[in-house]
Amino acid sequence: MKISDTSKQLLEAIAPQFEGHGFKLNKKAREFSRKVNNCRQIFDLYFYKERSHITIKPEIRIKVKEIEDIYRSVTKIDGRPFRTIGNHLFEILKYIDDGVEIVVEYNIYDWVVKDQMSLNKLIEVVPGYFEETILPYFEENSSVSRVDEILNKYPRELSIHNYLYPLRANIAIIAAKLNKNPRYDELVVIYEEELQEAEETYKEDFWGLKSLLSSDRL
Repeated sequence: MKISDTSKQLLEAIAPQFEGHGFKLNKKAREFSRKVNNCRQIFDLYFYKERSHITIKPEIRIKVKEIEDIYRSVTKIDGRPFRTIGNHLFEILKYIDDGVEIVVEYNIYDWVVKDQMSLNKLIEVVPGYFEETILPYFEENSSVSRVDEILNKYPRELSIHNYLYPLRANIAIIAAKLNKNPRYDELVVIYEEELQEAEETYKEDFWGLKSLLSSDRL
């Protein structure tokens, strides 16, 4: 099977359900997205060819414009890719179904398409994931207050909502400041401690954000 044929069939088959909730399909990027409350909600499908089969990695992303605009005003890395919150669909499923909020392991399985039969089966099950996992996650977490709540609940642990810790810390302090979290000063201290061994560019971003957020420029 070819990626082009497989992606075309899958995307076109599931598009009506997504579009019925206001999502638009970007065929080139192989993603569905919509804007709600100044947030962009995205469901990505990454296709990979592996020997005789195709692997599909489904991911959920929420980009909160107010948070990411502040981050971009500080970072020196042009075009640094980041999300406000999100993860692999099956990690989000564990959160929705079982309330798991801390990353424990990374044994996540992608979808595998070996033939037309397995593709047809995938087309049948995606709508269930949309209704039970994808849509609820988007509807519950697309706000500054929710980003603050879920990223800062366990500040020293790897969050299922943003598992890259240096990035998570930087996004989290922005959300805490914007949401007027009373623990803001405490959180800054915690993240400074946790970022001691982080990549230097992320630490520079953090210091820049700390300075900006403590000023009157917001």
